[in-house]
Amino acid sequence: MGWVKRLFAAEGGSILVMAALALTAVMGMSGMAVEVGTGYTAKVRNQRIADMAALGAALAYKNGSQDPQAAIQVAKDIAVASGLPANAATVTVPVTIGTTSAVQVQIQTSVQIKMASLLTSDASYKVTTVAAASLGTSNSSGCITALGTSSTAVSATGGASITASGCAINTNGTVYSSNGSAKITAKQITAQAISDAAASYNQNAVTTTPTAHNITTKANGASDPVSSNASVQQALCYVNLLNGTTDSDYAGGNISCSSPLVTSTSPGTSGSSTDVTFTSGTAAAGYAANFNSGTATYTLPDGNYTFRNVTINGGVTVKFGNSNVRADSINDGGSLMTVGNGSLIVTNTFNYGTGTVTIGNGIHYFGTLTVCGGCTLTIGSGNFTVQNALTESGGSYIKIGISTGDAVTISNSLGATNAIDVAGGSYLCFTPSCAAPTAAAGTFSVNGTVATSGGSTLITPNAATHVIKGSLSLNGSSTLGSGLYVIGGSFTNNTGGTMTGDNVTFALGGTFNLAGGTTLDLAAPDAASGYGITDILVVTKTTSATTIGGGSADKYSGLFYAPKSDMSLSGGSSISTNGSACMMVVVKSVAASGSGTLNTSACASQSNGAGNNVALIK
Repeated sequence: MGWVKRLFAAEGGSILVMAALALTAVMGMSGMAVEVGTGYTAKVRNQRIADMAALGAALAYKNGSQDPQAAIQVAKDIAVASGLPANAATVTVPVTIGTTSAVQVQIQTSVQIKMASLLTSDASYKVTTVAAASLGTSNSSGCITALGTSSTAVSATGGASITASGCAINTNGTVYSSNGSAKITAKQITAQAISDAAASYNQNAVTTTPTAHNITTKANGASDPVSSNASVQQALCYVNLLNGTTDSDYAGGNISCSSPLVTSTSPGTSGSSTDVTFTSGTAAAGYAANFNSGTATYTLPDGNYTFRNVTINGGVTVKFGNSNVRADSINDGGSLMTVGNGSLIVTNTFNYGTGTVTIGNGIHYFGTLTVCGGCTLTIGSGNFTVQNALTESGGSYIKIGISTGDAVTISNSLGATNAIDVAGGSYLCFTPSCAAPTAAAGTFSVNGTVATSGGSTLITPNAATHVIKGSLSLNGSSTLGSGLYVIGGSFTNNTGGTMTGDNVTFALGGTFNLAGGTTLDLAAPDAASGYGITDILVVTKTTSATTIGGGSADKYSGLFYAPKSDMSLSGGSSISTNGSACMMVVVKSVAASGSGTLNTSACASQSNGAGNNVALIK
């Protein structure tokens, strides 16, 4: 049995073998840990380099006229400066991630497997990291947004062109060009489909610049960026109250506001039983002492005068001093009438048939105001009220010196077709001497349509609110004072003329239509103006078409918001941005035909809020 004991006692060699085997396992596990740690270190380093390269490339792209090559070079330079070869960086610019335009950088390096170096020098594995930095813009922000889904949601035919300078065209429908001469160009395009008839001839008419083929096709590529704007909703609420309508797009129909329309209350009759007729041959009864028969002139001193009916015969001049004059009616056929500072209240009709009338500063009230052809009516500062309608015949001048805080109220109580009617060749100026408006007037309110004829001129005052219950139908020239215009009907000009206006916003119940060679230059308010809605030029929820035709040449700044209206440009008409200012269009569809052109650029305050900053997003 001794040999058995010796066998069990001889353990030295076995322990050595077991120890050797255990040491190999421990070394293997330690080596694996080292390999994992080396790979993790490489991944952390690569991610840091990818992040820096993506941010640097995004800044280079935005500050280098959006040049993809400049962005790619900066990313590779950052990789080299970080100790990697240039080919370790793969750069894609621009790329769309979600709805955000971005620069994407992929960094890939090889990590050698140390434990395998005893057998081969080629054993390695790849470590790949990716980073992306936003370009501060989004596919949801476009200069031209067409919310419709038709096959011609954004279309150009004939020799027409649609251009979104430096920004996007977004639509839920199709972008369509009929031939190589019908151009549609933008920085980027998002649409349900692209229909480019010229593409098959390698004369693509639907293009993006500076990056070619920056086009995304998908459903629901456009959304309404304005509907939730509280100021727009408020302006549209005013329109609803003017028209007695509701808007199902807003809770409660969007009628929870107070109407801005102002109507006046008649002061009633003068209460006088005295009629006076100022004649040239014999002095009017009671005014012999004030009459110069040689010049047929009546000169009345300062005072208070109350009449029932006043008649001024041909060739007669009547001059009141600084006075308060009140009458039920004045029928003026004389050569000259003047009233100094004070008040002039004519509760019924002021019928001005010939010559010149000059009225000083004070309160001015007329039941109905009718001014003859070739006549001149000049009125000083103070509130100006017409209870019924204001009618102006051809070739005449009305100059009303509206000053700070002065209100204009045309109540149109008798319901005339036009509350203001200006015939051809006439001037109606709510500013002194028909100069451009400067003072901040009170509310400008017209209970009906404002209509002007060809060759006429209309100048409205600056006012926080202009209310026109009917339409604004301008067929001559106009200077539109700053402020918000709430118009129950449409805004049209169909016979030419020049229309200008700074810091204006138009909220319409109807359409915006121009033709007849009209030249238009309108600028939406900026944030510092204190008027209207910042960056908003036109808002309307009408389903009627918006037409720009007849050779009209229009310059706009601001947003044209008509989400349910089809916009068309034809007949050589053009819409372009106002100098370096912004211009955006949100419509149901937009179509340019013939030689019509639409050229837009983005408003910063109507962007998606991304601004000009870059940021890591991946």
